[in-house]
Amino acid sequence: MLEKDRLIKTSRLLVHTGFIVNRLFLASVTLGLLLSWIFSAQLATLLVQQNPGTDARSETTGLRLMMLLGIAMSVAIDRLFVALAQIIETARAGDPFIPANALRLQTIGWALLALQLLDIPAALIERYFPSMGMGTPDSVFSAAGWLAVLMVFVLSRVFAAGSAMRDELEGTV
Repeated sequence: MLEKDRLIKTSRLLVHTGFIVNRLFLASVTLGLLLSWIFSAQLATLLVQQNPGTDARSETTGLRLMMLLGIAMSVAIDRLFVALAQIIETARAGDPFIPANALRLQTIGWALLALQLLDIPAALIERYFPSMGMGTPDSVFSAAGWLAVLMVFVLSRVFAAGSAMRDELEGTV
């Protein structure tokens, strides 16, 4: 039981820390995107100064698209962290096999699916804005990522069926 409590406490700490870091990232990228429009002329000048001969318009567009992609990814990760934190709390309370956790797992599955699908625009940014260089997001096909999506959706169904069977069993006793 001590090992279980340690795992839950550690998981809870990691998820809450990740949640806070992700929210800070979301706020800073959103602010950066807004400032890129407010100070667009200054941004273009700065980009040309740092990389002479670059197409400032193209690089600014690529930068803004990366920020939009970062916002979308951050929102998906936020939903994932919220659902995972709620599941951890039910495990901490000693009753994780409830219908709400089946829905939470489904939310996590959708968030993971969104993250996998966001690799497509990441690949497009990497291809059509080569001047961004190393700043482009990594857009590698991940078989493990797709397998995780499938696994979480299956686990969601297992949780739903298990909690329904438990409710039926409790009703017969």
